[in-house]
Amino acid sequence: MNTQAFENLELIPELLTKIGLIAERMAKLAPPITSKKEVARFLNKSERTVNNYIEQGLLREGYHFYRKNARILVFIEDAILEFRDKRDKGIVR
Repeated sequence: MNTQAFENLELIPELLTKIGLIAERMAKLAPPITSKKEVARFLNKSERTVNNYIEQGLLREGYHFYRKNARILVFIEDAILEFRDKRDKGIVR
């Protein structure tokens, strides 16, 4: 077996720590995408288009967002990221 492949294994914990720190920094720097206005900005669309996505069932209550009350919607960031990725791949219009 090639021992050269195992020479850098001790670097893995350090790399994982650095990756964790980078992820924390990115989370702090990334703007939130929980309001309709923020989602529209993130998707590079208008708030009316976000409303259309909801009316067409492309953004679904309970998956992409939930209602804080009758008027306020709170969007779920991971679901919005997934929606954008699928939209960019042509899976969602």
